[in-house]
Amino acid sequence: MKIVNLRMHQLRKLKELVLERGTLNTEALMLVLKKNQAKTEKEERMLFKYLDAQDDEKIMGRKMYALNLLNSSEYYKQIKELIIPDTIIVVDNKIAGFALPLIENHTNLGIFISKEENNLRKKLDYLKQVGKILHQVQEVKEESFKMNFGDFNEFNFIIDKSDIVRAIDLDSVYVGQDEPSHTAYYLLKNKYLESIPDKYKLSPSGIMVPNDDTDLYCYNIILLNTIAEEPMYKKDIDTYYKYLYHLKDIGMDKELIKIFYSIYLSKPNQNPLPLLKTIHPELKEEMSYKTFKKEYKIKD
Repeated sequence: MKIVNLRMHQLRKLKELVLERGTLNTEALMLVLKKNQAKTEKEERMLFKYLDAQDDEKIMGRKMYALNLLNSSEYYKQIKELIIPDTIIVVDNKIAGFALPLIENHTNLGIFISKEENNLRKKLDYLKQVGKILHQVQEVKEESFKMNFGDFNEFNFIIDKSDIVRAIDLDSVYVGQDEPSHTAYYLLKNKYLESIPDKYKLSPSGIMVPNDDTDLYCYNIILLNTIAEEPMYKKDIDTYYKYLYHLKDIGMDKELIKIFYSIYLSKPNQNPLPLLKTIHPELKEEMSYKTFKKEYKIKD
């Protein structure tokens, strides 16, 4: 990894990146490094995640360990949709964060999905790209370590100006460190997942350990949230399964429903990517949780 040294007076002059309204960002201050500060071969601007406020050397050490492995991997680096931080930022001789190429004029996928006026077909097209990224990552078998996303959610993906979805926030990936940095957004305090400890494992400190099943759980939930236009991960298990029966009644592919059904069973989770083509966006209203709630007389 490259190293860029700054002084505190230089840090104070950096401009904060203005994020789209509604973007989830609770971990770091996002700053923009100018071309001459970034010192990149292509003279591109870079995005600097300033993590110094955490004041947690263990978390910083886990992130450095993960990023060093990713940057040394010929296999994960071949997945061009992964925007891997490749620069360490040192401020006054102390590691303060990481930098990655700044993707200009991008749209946050989570923001795009959250807007009801955006076309469901387009949302699903972008989520197919997310499924492909997840498939590529999980198909890497040759590497000496295994990567899982530390926090797999739609806000950690962006759409670039070429309409390509890219994964960001990769300093939070899990590569077998002694302890995950934090529990993924969709896995927090989920009693149904905790009831299947062989599939969804907790660390000694109670943080859910990322694996293929947790990543696939999150991906399936993102799809269901999008189709239902409702946070399905918050629903009790009976309501969740009733909603799946509703989808079956309106003609959704049975094999796809089986995949959604299995996320709360002990069997391994599956990537529904090959079956996303069976979803009919023209049935948007029928698939919505609002319609289901009315027909089944559900009281949340």
